[in-house]
Amino acid sequence: MSFSKVWIVPVLFVVVGCGSAEESPMDTEAYNGTIAKVDAEAREVHVEVPDEGTMELAFTDTTQVLKNFLEVPFDSLNTDRKVRVEVVETGNQPTPTTVTLLE
Repeated sequence: MSFSKVWIVPVLFVVVGCGSAEESPMDTEAYNGTIAKVDAEAREVHVEVPDEGTMELAFTDTTQVLKNFLEVPFDSLNTDRKVRVEVVETGNQPTPTTVTLLE
């Protein structure tokens, strides 16, 4: 293969990589807090976050609940549990992507 054809591959990676950055979801933010309320029917939790107040989080079909790096069911969440919540902003409402049980 000639040198003139080899440079096309790196250029394609740069062009494709630049284009995909515009389509990526918003930045993820993480908060540590304590669960104040669990609504199993609505699949919502309220998390008290120091210096931020209460975050009302509605779970989606893709929200994961983790304990020791393993996925656990939603009903593992209960009040007074310490959690780390990773969220993305969708409109004015934060949407949880991952809730990790800390204790």
